[in-house]
Amino acid sequence: MSSASAVFFSLVLSLRLISPVLAQTQSVPNPPISTEVNELAAELVSSASEDEQDLLMARKKDLINGSLLAALKKSLDLRVLKGDFGLAQKIAKLEVRIAEKIGDRVGLGYALCDLGSVYSRQNRTADALDRLPKSLAIFEEAGEKRGKARALQAIGYVYSLQFRYEQAVEYYEKSLPISEEVGDRNLTALIFNSLGLAHTALGRYDAGIEFYQKSRALCEELDDKATLEVALNNIATYYSAHGRYAEALEHLQKSLKIKEEIGSGNRQSLAYRLQNIGLIYRRQGRFDQAMAYARRSLEILEEVNDNFGIANLQNNIGVIYKSQGLYEQALEWFQKSLKRYESIPAESGIARSLNNIGDTYRLQGHHDQALEPLLKSLQLRQKNKDRGGVSLTLNNLARLYEDQGKYAEMLEVSQRAVSLTEEIKDPEELWKAQERSGRALRALGRPEEARRNFLASIATIEYLRREVAGGEEQQQSFLESRLSPWLGLIDLLVSQREYVDALTFAEQSKARVLLDALEEGRASLREALSHRERQAEEEQRLRLVSLNSQLTRELRRDKPDSSRANQLKADLEKARLEFEALETNLYVAHPELKVHRGEAPIIKADELAALLPDAASVLLEYVVADDRTFLFAVTKSAGNADAEVRVYALPVKRGDLAKQTEAFREQLAGRNLGFRASAGRLYELLLKPAQAQLRGKTNLVIAPDASLWDLPFQALLTGANRFLIEDAAIAYAPSLTALREMTRRRQKDAENSVSTTLLALGNPLLGEETIKRALTLRDEKLDPLPEAEQEVKALRRLYGISRSKVYIGAEAREDRVKKEAGRASILHFATHGMLNNASPMYSHLALAPGGANEDGLLEAWELMRLNIRADLAVLSACETARGRIGAGEGMIGLSWAMFIAGAPAIVVSQWKVESAGTRDLMVNFHRSLISQPGAGKAKPTKTEALRQAALKLMKNPETRHPFYWAGFVLLGDGR
Repeated sequence: MSSASAVFFSLVLSLRLISPVLAQTQSVPNPPISTEVNELAAELVSSASEDEQDLLMARKKDLINGSLLAALKKSLDLRVLKGDFGLAQKIAKLEVRIAEKIGDRVGLGYALCDLGSVYSRQNRTADALDRLPKSLAIFEEAGEKRGKARALQAIGYVYSLQFRYEQAVEYYEKSLPISEEVGDRNLTALIFNSLGLAHTALGRYDAGIEFYQKSRALCEELDDKATLEVALNNIATYYSAHGRYAEALEHLQKSLKIKEEIGSGNRQSLAYRLQNIGLIYRRQGRFDQAMAYARRSLEILEEVNDNFGIANLQNNIGVIYKSQGLYEQALEWFQKSLKRYESIPAESGIARSLNNIGDTYRLQGHHDQALEPLLKSLQLRQKNKDRGGVSLTLNNLARLYEDQGKYAEMLEVSQRAVSLTEEIKDPEELWKAQERSGRALRALGRPEEARRNFLASIATIEYLRREVAGGEEQQQSFLESRLSPWLGLIDLLVSQREYVDALTFAEQSKARVLLDALEEGRASLREALSHRERQAEEEQRLRLVSLNSQLTRELRRDKPDSSRANQLKADLEKARLEFEALETNLYVAHPELKVHRGEAPIIKADELAALLPDAASVLLEYVVADDRTFLFAVTKSAGNADAEVRVYALPVKRGDLAKQTEAFREQLAGRNLGFRASAGRLYELLLKPAQAQLRGKTNLVIAPDASLWDLPFQALLTGANRFLIEDAAIAYAPSLTALREMTRRRQKDAENSVSTTLLALGNPLLGEETIKRALTLRDEKLDPLPEAEQEVKALRRLYGISRSKVYIGAEAREDRVKKEAGRASILHFATHGMLNNASPMYSHLALAPGGANEDGLLEAWELMRLNIRADLAVLSACETARGRIGAGEGMIGLSWAMFIAGAPAIVVSQWKVESAGTRDLMVNFHRSLISQPGAGKAKPTKTEALRQAALKLMKNPETRHPFYWAGFVLLGDGR
């Protein structure tokens, strides 16, 4: 029998034994205590499980030692641990009545202390402060030091609930020496933890973490798991606030594990743990995960009617919406939280909501509405000595003053924020304050001071980036909302004509996760896992396989059941989030797998020339800022070993550029004949300013940024009314530094022979045929692709049977790819591709399943796990070049996953491609790629081979439109 069950049975039997005695001494007018005792015993029995009830009846006649009050106290503690505060309150009230009846003054003191503590757990602070001082007076009168220490701690806790932290600290400090004197070490551990919370709330973070660690050490020594679980959560909160996200998540996992071990059913505390996990995901830019945890936490807090917790979650949900640019939804949630904070009332929460409301108004351009709530928030936070909150509101005021052109005011509040965030060691707000100081100084004509602030901000973000929890998927979103100091510094350096330095910082802001993976190599998570961890991961993966398979079957039916399909989609989304959370937790549990982030060296000026094979080549890198776009052009002249860098500031804003880019891409994807005007305008805007560097260049490497990842540069029309691809071969790269690493990988892999030259899969057997269409696309409709089959068969003839493995139909299996992809020098997939814009790592290539453990959907996250040594991967399917454009990382999707897996060059598509034209393009591409050059001619590069294949389609009247030949691009090392 467990110790918890023993306490339970002890209490119930004690209640039943003492009931007759109490009935004899009960006075009239109150209800008989014996009746209340019996009712409580019945309620305890009814709350037990069936097994516990059976065991209780079997032990009915056992003799139980110890007093009833002691048994009540043990049961009360158990109910508090489980979060059953209603029943705990009944037990505490009964304690009070029994102690009063039998004249036990010290017992009454403890009973009042218990009741006051339960009231505080229910946020009934007035009721708590009515009982606890009475308890304290009894203990002082009786000289009961142990009880006095407990009452003082409990009063301090109530003050902390009222956000009166100075008073809380006063009572905790009175309680601590008494608990140490009487040797109540469990209470001492609790007081350490309470002091940590109060000091942290007052912005004294060093003192806070010191007390948390003392509490943890003492709890571990005493095996006090209940308080240890709370201390671990508080340490996690500290780490999260200081940007140490991996450590924060590690401590939260330990906290939740202990909750599970001790069987704590306290739903309220579970909600707060889930909330804290969600906050970490939000700060790492993983908004889908953050929202999932916030919703789960809110649901629990609504069940237990925790008004303050509900208001916090409403505010947090608003922040998630605000971070995604969904300002109307954000305001709705902030207004909800404000109303609830005001009803409590909770000044700290009111300040929090006002701060977010003001900043949201600013983001909407409502500057006049923004100022008042921000100033009110600042006033409340200063009054409550909330230094962390003050720094956050100061940073938001700085943004507002910048938008209004009030740079002196901006500098004043930013520098205050710098000072404060340095003092409290809050790196997340520190980098913002440093960056805003830099912008203010730049506007006020103080460029050198501005530069120092931008550099300091970048250094702070680099520190934070090294602390991100999880693998590449978690890391890739981190920089998206933190690029402003790089953009500010690039703008400043360009204005000072320091072009090489500006390019260095442009490079430092791009493809960092990809660069780390390329430079360090991917650590295998699976190889590091224990048997139990592997089993848990495999169970989650198979759940994804099952749901994918069920959804695919449902959607392929002649008449799909929409309600079932929607439910399967919801279940699949939930399973994906759970799988991602598990993966993140596994990385946290195995810190030895952590990539050494930020240690891959950024390309230097003297390395740029090595990326230019000759004077006919040019490197073009774009940086898209809010109000302008920068174009870096890197060239070298014949006979000169050094590269020359020029920069052009293009007069196009981020939003306008995105609209023009998407409109042009849609024109081409829709075979619109009116595309030529757009093609000419975009050339004039994006390339003509660098025409001096482009003159005579036949090899272009483009590192796009933002929406330019979706722009088919090859289809732009030059001043001579020629498509750009007619004059030059074109490759794309995530960054020039990443291109350097890809080139090194290609050279290294070329030294290691592989057993197969070509591994190609085409027209996999997917199931029943769906509705036929005149123009067959390689997309999610999953029609049969006879041209794809012809495509890979033609490749087998080109490469020869001895140098190729080609699978079609039922043999083009997912499990086969996973087993054989690492042994091929060229990979080629001719199948359907499906883009998932919302969750790009679940974009997939459709293959034959190949067993019960595979669903036939080779998803991007699965591609990442492959160990590819191929020199080239071709994804001959729809929209394989697309995904989610992640600021600071590039296009996140199938191509990014393939880079992570190890391929240095990838051919992918920018729209839904037509099958027959794709077949012809691909066969011509491979034919050019393996062709033997004539005397005195060099073997064509990959980019030149793709160019020649596109030109052949362009010459055919039936495939002259760019829809047919411009859809495929080469990413990576095109040599």
